[in-house]
Amino acid sequence: MRQVAFRRLTPFGLSPQQYQLLMAVAEKDGRCHGDLARCTWMDKPTATRILRTLQDRGLIRAEGDPAHRRKVLFRLQPAAEPLVQELQDFRRFMREGMERGFDAAERARIREILGAVMGNLDRMEAELIDAASTPESAGE
Repeated sequence: MRQVAFRRLTPFGLSPQQYQLLMAVAEKDGRCHGDLARCTWMDKPTATRILRTLQDRGLIRAEGDPAHRRKVLFRLQPAAEPLVQELQDFRRFMREGMERGFDAAERARIREILGAVMGNLDRMEAELIDAASTPESAGE
Protein backbone atom coordinates (compact mmCIF):
# COMPACT_ATOMS: atom_id res chain seq x y z
CA MET A 1 0.00 0.00 0.00
CA ARG A 2 2.80 2.38 0.91
CA GLN A 3 4.59 1.82 -2.41
CA VAL A 4 1.41 2.45 -4.44
CA ALA A 5 0.71 5.57 -2.38
CA PHE A 6 4.28 6.82 -2.78
CA ARG A 7 4.16 6.43 -6.57
CA ARG A 8 0.74 8.10 -6.82
CA LEU A 9 1.76 11.01 -4.56
CA THR A 10 5.10 11.73 -6.27
CA PRO A 11 3.53 14.03 -8.92
CA PHE A 12 2.13 16.14 -6.07
CA GLY A 13 5.55 16.37 -4.42
CA LEU A 14 4.24 14.70 -1.27
CA SER A 15 5.31 11.68 0.73
CA PRO A 16 2.61 9.44 2.22
CA GLN A 17 3.27 10.96 5.66
CA GLN A 18 3.03 14.52 4.32
CA TYR A 19 -0.24 13.54 2.64
CA GLN A 20 -1.59 12.12 5.92
CA LEU A 21 -0.82 15.26 7.89
CA LEU A 22 -2.02 17.66 5.20
CA MET A 23 -5.33 15.81 4.92
CA ALA A 24 -5.69 15.67 8.72
CA VAL A 25 -5.33 19.46 8.86
CA ALA A 26 -7.77 19.84 5.95
CA GLU A 27 -10.36 17.57 7.61
CA LYS A 28 -10.31 19.47 10.89
CA ASP A 29 -8.72 22.88 10.70
CA GLY A 30 -7.08 24.12 13.88
CA ARG A 31 -5.73 20.87 15.27
CA CYS A 32 -2.77 20.91 17.62
CA HIS A 33 0.49 19.06 17.04
CA GLY A 34 -0.26 16.24 19.48
CA ASP A 35 -3.69 15.58 17.99
CA LEU A 36 -2.24 15.51 14.47
CA ALA A 37 0.50 13.08 15.54
CA ARG A 38 -2.05 10.80 17.23
CA CYS A 39 -4.60 10.74 14.42
CA THR A 40 -1.91 9.92 11.84
CA TRP A 41 -0.10 7.36 14.04
CA MET A 42 3.16 9.32 14.00
CA ASP A 43 5.52 10.04 16.83
CA LYS A 44 5.74 13.70 17.76
CA PRO A 45 9.26 14.36 16.41
CA THR A 46 8.29 12.95 12.99
CA ALA A 47 5.06 14.95 12.94
CA THR A 48 6.99 18.10 13.92
CA ARG A 49 9.47 17.65 11.05
CA ILE A 50 6.72 17.00 8.48
CA LEU A 51 4.54 19.87 9.72
CA ARG A 52 7.55 22.18 9.34
CA THR A 53 8.01 20.95 5.74
CA LEU A 54 4.33 21.58 4.96
CA GLN A 55 4.65 25.06 6.46
CA ASP A 56 7.79 25.77 4.42
CA ARG A 57 5.87 24.81 1.28
CA GLY A 58 3.09 27.24 2.19
CA LEU A 59 0.45 24.53 2.56
CA ILE A 60 -0.31 25.03 6.25
CA ARG A 61 0.33 27.72 8.83
CA ALA A 62 0.88 27.55 12.57
CA GLU A 63 -0.76 30.00 14.93
CA GLY A 64 -1.03 30.32 18.67
CA ASP A 65 -4.10 28.97 20.40
CA PRO A 66 -5.82 31.94 22.08
CA ALA A 67 -7.20 29.62 24.77
CA HIS A 68 -3.85 27.97 25.62
CA ARG A 69 -0.80 30.16 25.26
CA ARG A 70 1.68 27.34 24.72
CA LYS A 71 -0.41 25.38 22.24
CA VAL A 72 0.06 25.83 18.49
CA LEU A 73 -2.77 25.15 16.05
CA PHE A 74 -2.28 24.23 12.41
CA ARG A 75 -4.50 25.58 9.67
CA LEU A 76 -4.74 24.95 5.96
CA GLN A 77 -3.49 27.80 3.78
CA PRO A 78 -5.95 28.92 1.08
CA ALA A 79 -3.33 28.12 -1.59
CA ALA A 80 -3.47 24.44 -0.52
CA GLU A 81 -7.20 24.03 -1.15
CA PRO A 82 -6.88 23.07 -4.85
CA LEU A 83 -4.23 20.47 -3.92
CA VAL A 84 -6.48 19.04 -1.21
CA GLN A 85 -9.30 18.72 -3.74
CA GLU A 86 -7.01 16.77 -6.07
CA LEU A 87 -5.91 14.59 -3.18
CA GLN A 88 -9.54 13.62 -2.57
CA ASP A 89 -9.32 11.80 -5.92
CA PHE A 90 -6.19 10.01 -4.69
CA ARG A 91 -8.01 8.97 -1.51
CA ARG A 92 -10.93 7.63 -3.57
CA PHE A 93 -8.50 5.76 -5.89
CA MET A 94 -6.81 4.07 -2.92
CA ARG A 95 -10.06 3.12 -1.21
CA GLU A 96 -11.67 1.78 -4.37
CA GLY A 97 -8.54 -0.11 -5.34
CA MET A 98 -8.23 -1.80 -1.94
CA GLU A 99 -11.93 -2.67 -1.84
CA ARG A 100 -12.10 -4.03 -5.39
CA GLY A 101 -13.70 -7.46 -5.54
CA PHE A 102 -15.49 -7.19 -2.20
CA ASP A 103 -19.26 -6.82 -2.02
CA ALA A 104 -20.90 -4.21 0.23
CA ALA A 105 -21.29 -6.60 3.17
CA GLU A 106 -17.65 -7.69 2.95
CA ARG A 107 -16.47 -4.06 2.77
CA ALA A 108 -18.56 -3.21 5.83
CA ARG A 109 -17.15 -6.19 7.73
CA ILE A 110 -13.56 -5.32 6.79
CA ARG A 111 -14.06 -1.74 7.99
CA GLU A 112 -15.60 -3.03 11.21
CA ILE A 113 -12.66 -5.38 11.84
CA LEU A 114 -10.07 -2.73 10.98
CA GLY A 115 -11.86 -0.26 13.25
CA ALA A 116 -11.66 -2.79 16.10
CA VAL A 117 -7.95 -3.37 15.42
CA MET A 118 -7.30 0.39 15.45
CA GLY A 119 -9.24 0.72 18.71
CA ASN A 120 -7.15 -2.06 20.24
CA LEU A 121 -3.95 -0.35 19.12
CA ASP A 122 -5.14 2.96 20.58
CA ARG A 123 -5.82 1.23 23.92
CA MET A 124 -2.42 -0.46 23.84
CA GLU A 125 -0.73 2.88 23.19
CA ALA A 126 -2.69 4.54 26.01
CA GLU A 127 -1.67 1.74 28.39
CA LEU A 128 2.00 2.23 27.48
CA ILE A 129 1.72 5.97 28.07
CA ASP A 130 -0.06 5.42 31.39
CA ALA A 131 2.54 2.87 32.50
CA ALA A 132 5.39 5.22 31.59
CA SER A 133 3.86 8.14 33.50
CA THR A 134 2.90 6.20 36.64
CA PRO A 135 5.70 5.94 39.20
CA GLU A 136 6.18 2.39 40.41
CA SER A 137 5.59 1.75 44.07
CA ALA A 138 8.69 1.10 46.12
CA GLY A 139 9.06 -2.49 47.26
CA GLU A 140 6.79 -3.96 44.57
